[in-house]
Amino acid sequence: MKSKITTAPPVEAPIRVISKPEVIDRVGVSYPTIWQWMRDGKFPRSRKMGGHTCWLESEIDTWIMNLPLRRLKGDEKAA
Repeated sequence: MKSKITTAPPVEAPIRVISKPEVIDRVGVSYPTIWQWMRDGKFPRSRKMGGHTCWLESEIDTWIMNLPLRRLKGDEKAA
């Protein structure tokens, strides 16, 4: 009788939260700017955890990855 080989389900990375100072450092703008972007729906909303403001790192990473690429001199003009 052959034994079945089973594989473990994929392990998801643990959820990591990051603090206000770390978000400010990553994004490079002031907190009032981040706050306004959140109000305008242009930035992930913060969460309240233990009386502190924090964000899910994955949401901040996704926001950064979705920023438009800067155009460079010599790039073809968009049609």
